[in-house]
Amino acid sequence: MFLVRLLTAKPAKKPAAPLPTVTESKPEEHVSVHEVLVPIRKEEKHEQVKVISTIERARKLPFCHGFMPSLEAVNLLVRSGDFLIRLREVKGQVRVVVSVALTSAQSTKLRQINEKEDTRKGCQVAKKVPYEKEDDGDVATDLGETGDDRRKGSDSFSEIRPAPFRETIAVNYRHMKLRENKNGCSLDGEYYFSNLNSLLAFYMFVKLEGPQDFNLRNPISRQYGSFRSSQIKIVKTLGNGAFGEVSLAEINHPAFAQNKAAVKTMKKGVPEHLGLEEKFLVEGTISIPLDHPNVVRTLGWCYDSKPLQLLMELCPGGALSTFLMAKSEKASNLTLTRFCLDAARGLEYLHDVGVLHRDVAARNCLIDEHGTAKVADFGLSVKAYYYEMTTAENLPTRYLPPESLTNYSFNAESDVYAYGHLVCEVFNKCQMPYAGMSGPEARKQILAGKVVNVHERAPEALRFFVENRIFAYHAIYRPTMPQIVEFMTEVISILKEANPGDNAAFEIGAENKEAMQPSTGTEEVFERLEPSSAAQSPPVDVAA
Repeated sequence: MFLVRLLTAKPAKKPAAPLPTVTESKPEEHVSVHEVLVPIRKEEKHEQVKVISTIERARKLPFCHGFMPSLEAVNLLVRSGDFLIRLREVKGQVRVVVSVALTSAQSTKLRQINEKEDTRKGCQVAKKVPYEKEDDGDVATDLGETGDDRRKGSDSFSEIRPAPFRETIAVNYRHMKLRENKNGCSLDGEYYFSNLNSLLAFYMFVKLEGPQDFNLRNPISRQYGSFRSSQIKIVKTLGNGAFGEVSLAEINHPAFAQNKAAVKTMKKGVPEHLGLEEKFLVEGTISIPLDHPNVVRTLGWCYDSKPLQLLMELCPGGALSTFLMAKSEKASNLTLTRFCLDAARGLEYLHDVGVLHRDVAARNCLIDEHGTAKVADFGLSVKAYYYEMTTAENLPTRYLPPESLTNYSFNAESDVYAYGHLVCEVFNKCQMPYAGMSGPEARKQILAGKVVNVHERAPEALRFFVENRIFAYHAIYRPTMPQIVEFMTEVISILKEANPGDNAAFEIGAENKEAMQPSTGTEEVFERLEPSSAAQSPPVDVAA
C-alpha cells in the first residue's frame, strides 16, 4: 500500500523560473507644449532638489532658438500670437528674450507707449488713437486709462468699434527681456512667477480679462536648418583670416545625409564685431535659400552659443584659386573651360533669383569631389537686381567695372565684368588683375578702358569674346549670363570634338582633400570706397 502511494504521488512543484527579460526601446512619445510647460506632478521624493536656472530652462524648450538675432526671429513670426524664445548677451550677461508677433491694435498701443516715454524725455506729445474691439471679447481702451482702471471697471473707455475680421497677420513685433528678482520672473512687471515654464503656461493657457498687450498663442519651434552645438564637432581648422575662420566639422543632423561640413565662424572681440556680425547674418540670410549644383550650399545656422556659426557644404577640392596656382599647367584647356562654364551657370542662377554677388573671383569658387566648380562666399552679396552704395565699403576694386567706380552702382552687368577677370585668372594661372600696379593705378587703367588680356593658351574665340564683349566699357554692350553660358557650352563642344579623349575630369589630389579654403583677399585687392566723398577725392587705397 505504501508502495502504491509512493508511485502514484504527484511530484512537488518547482518554483517557476523567472521569465527572461527583453529590453525593448520605448517608442518615441509626442509631447505637447502643455506637457512641456506644465508636466504631470509625481509623488514627491525626499531628495535634494536641483535648482535649474532660467537660462537652462529656456535652452531645453523646443522653441528656444539660442542667440538668434531679432532680424532672423521676425522672419519666423508670421501670424499674430506667434512667439519664440531667444537668448541675448547684454554687457557680458545672458538674458532671456520673448519675441512675439502683435496685432494691429497691440502694435498701436505699443507705439503709443513708446511715444509717451519719448514725451517724458522732452519729445512732442503724440496724438492718441482709439483702439478697436477684438473679436475675442476683450475691450480695448485708450492709453489714458491705466491697467488699474480697467480692473476696477472704470468708465473712461474710448469709443468701441467692432473689428471687421479676426486679426491673424502679424503687423509688428515685440521683444521683451525677462525680468528676474526676488519675486520671481516677469515679462510686464505686473505678474511674477517662480520659473519660466509657469510664466509661459500662464500667458498661453490662462484667459485674462480685458485687452492684452501681447498674446502667446503659437510657439515656433526650431527650423530644419537650425543646428545645436551637440550636433557639431569641430575636427580641425581649414583656414584662418583676420575676422573669421573656416573649420572642418562632423555633423549629426536628421535633415542632412552628409556627416561633414565646413563651419564658418566669426571671431569674437574684434573691433568691428557688431558690424561684422550683421554682415555675417546677411550672408546667411542670402545664401541659405540658394539651391543650385554650381553654388555652394549653405546648410544652416548654429545660434546655441557665441560666436555664431554658419555651416556650409564641404568641397574637398579646395578653392579654385589654389588649384590654378598649383595645377593649371597640367590641366587641359577643356578642364579650364569647364571651370568657367560652371561659374557662369552659378552666376546665371544667382541673377535669376535676384542676387548680386559683387565679388566674383577664382578665390571665391570651390571645387567639389567631382571636380565641379561652385560659386561661394556671399559676404558682399546683396538681394537686389540693382544696388547703389550709400555707405563706405571694402570692395575688390580691381575687378569692378567703370560704372561701379564712378557711380557706385551694381547690377548683373557688373558681375559679368568681374566674371571676365575670373576667366583671365583661370587661364593666367590665377594672376591678380593688373598685377604689379597699385590700387589707384589699376583704377586709372579701368577708367581709361584698358583691360586685361586673356592668356594665349585660351581658345581664340574665348579670348576675343572676353576682351571685346565681356570687358565692354559701357554695360549695355556686355552679354548677359545666359548668353555667356550658351557661348561657353559651344566652346566646350568644339574642344571635345578636337580632343575626343579628353573628358575634362581629374582626380582630387591627397593634398587637396578636405582642404576647403576661405576667401582670403589681400589688402592689394580690397579698397575702401566712400560714396559721400566721391566728388572730392578718389577711393582710398587700403594698401597705401
